[in-house]
Amino acid sequence: MGLLLHCAVALGWSAVFLALYLAWPRLRRALASPRGVLAVAALYGPAIWLVMSLAVIPLLGGRPPAFVFRWWVQLVGHIPFVAVPIVAMISRPTVGSARDAGRTPVASGA
Repeated sequence: MGLLLHCAVALGWSAVFLALYLAWPRLRRALASPRGVLAVAALYGPAIWLVMSLAVIPLLGGRPPAFVFRWWVQLVGHIPFVAVPIVAMISRPTVGSARDAGRTPVASGA
């Protein structure tokens, strides 16, 4: 049950980021480079942890967060292990995407 809930929460945060990505052209421009992906992930990962740790978990669990070493490790760890995969996958171009519009495919062969 815990694993299923964790996956549902991850899917929810991915959906939130996708909605932001689709709604904000400035965010899409920022994500055009690998440096932009890391910069956005450096903000989005801690934001996820702060909302979950300071609002969701206390509301559902009835206990306030304990600001111990583990809490800070989770805050920083959400950058590479949570936000970078979400941001990188959502911002990567796909075949037929708007980023590909106007490009002429190169014919292979003779």
